[in-house]
Amino acid sequence: MDDLRDRLSHVLWIGGAPLAGKTTLSRLLAGKYDLKIYNCDWHHVHEHRSRPAGVAPGWDEMSMDERWLRPTARELADRDAASWTARSRLVIEDLLVLPATRTIVAEGPSVFPWWVAPLVRSPRQGIWLVPTRELQESVLSRRHRDDPGPPWIAGTSDPARARRNQRDRDAILAERVVASCDDLGLRYVRLDGSLDLDDSLALLERHFAPHLPSTFNV
Repeated sequence: MDDLRDRLSHVLWIGGAPLAGKTTLSRLLAGKYDLKIYNCDWHHVHEHRSRPAGVAPGWDEMSMDERWLRPTARELADRDAASWTARSRLVIEDLLVLPATRTIVAEGPSVFPWWVAPLVRSPRQGIWLVPTRELQESVLSRRHRDDPGPPWIAGTSDPARARRNQRDRDAILAERVVASCDDLGLRYVRLDGSLDLDDSLALLERHFAPHLPSTFNV
């Protein structure tokens, strides 16, 4: 594990619950310091499906109701925590083949503190952003003002209930992230919408300061 910590010492981790602004902030940080972004969600969807542990057993045979409507929110949280944690091996494999000469920001809701902790030498290599339920609802209302939401929700027999189920799952996962960060001595930040993008970016810069390049991207 010490070898992995050394080989991944150029990787910064941004995790936390959905709708916290992780991807937007990662792009801003990467643009300012010329960092490479590794978006876990994108790789899970577009590259990892064909690899071992890329898809949960039986997933492709499930209907949308079986995936998102019939399980309870806690069952969804248990399923997705287990599935995303299993895929962490694929993330690590990807990162290890990328050049170590450029700092990487690895981000996404599947970046859980319990599997990142053994990969970092300093707690300042990772941060977890946890939005309040009110902030999530505000973001969703803006994002889906003119559409029914994600196709995996719209494709169920009861999209409204499936959406509530997913939001309750997100809240459960968020609290697990908070508890894990507390146990492991890692940092999380609860976001309630009071910080604008500039302030949020400054927060990340202060946290990651020892690991960021000394000059800005020009």
